[in-house]
Amino acid sequence: MHRFLLLLLLALPAPALAQSWEPYVNARFGFAVDIPPGFTLVQEADNGDGRTYAKGETRLLVWANRLTDGTLEDEMIVRRRAYLREGWDISYDRQTAGWASLSGTLVDSILYHRMIALCDDAAASFVLEYPRSMKAEISPFVGRLVKSLRPAEGCTSPQGAAPAAQ
Repeated sequence: MHRFLLLLLLALPAPALAQSWEPYVNARFGFAVDIPPGFTLVQEADNGDGRTYAKGETRLLVWANRLTDGTLEDEMIVRRRAYLREGWDISYDRQTAGWASLSGTLVDSILYHRMIALCDDAAASFVLEYPRSMKAEISPFVGRLVKSLRPAEGCTSPQGAAPAAQ
């Protein structure tokens, strides 16, 4: 009887396995990122810059843009200033030649912004914004999002040769 139950349990899909990370590849700018389970597409930019996803009150914005006014570092400085003007308390801010990250809080919200250099003077970003009440559920997604945000195959940026975007 116990073997039968064990076999039955193994045959049933586990909820964690039923939902998996889905790749998003942006052909216009040549980058990819994995979208966490449970996030649904809300909007796609008409010009192909990126997408907005949501899971309850959590928003995930993924996009790319040209670095028209300077370097990746300059771009993140502009974004950081905008967050500060909006009232965000920035508690983490790190930059290298190939990537930049910052995070902070505003009242009951948490923000994480990651940006990477792409080829042709462009940068790709994701912003994850979620309620503090969902920190235990959403925070584990950040590490995988950071690792999965990458230039498309063939692009060598300051962060090194990129893995294939699939």
